[in-house]
Amino acid sequence: MVRKYSKLKGKAQISMEYLIMFSIAFMMTLPLVIIYARQTGNIQADVTQAQMYKVASKISDYAEQVYYMGEPSQRTLIINFPKGINSITLDDKLITFNVTTTDLTYAVVQETTANVTGTIKTFEGEHILVFKAQSNVVNITDK
Repeated sequence: MVRKYSKLKGKAQISMEYLIMFSIAFMMTLPLVIIYARQTGNIQADVTQAQMYKVASKISDYAEQVYYMGEPSQRTLIINFPKGINSITLDDKLITFNVTTTDLTYAVVQETTANVTGTIKTFEGEHILVFKAQSNVVNITDK
């Protein structure tokens, strides 16, 4: 009887040691997973911000080109918008994108030499923008 009890005690001790080792390994891994998740969100926000500045710059460049070519010139731009765009405002010589990422909301403002007007949709993905020069203004429409 004594031998049977000592064998069970030995197995229970081994199981408990494995449980303790697993717990320690899990506790060491958990902070790494949390740090990874936070950094991934930060990187995605940085990529979105860089894409937004590129999009705004490209739209401004096309608007200025059409403006300087004069009426009745027209150009088409195919461009991809990242997710998180809340609104787009075309007002006089300013193009404003209001963007929301995981941590913050900010505005990307691009100034142009051309007066711009029109509407651009805010959905994520490919947009076909048509720039038309009219008298002293560039009309931008999203097909």
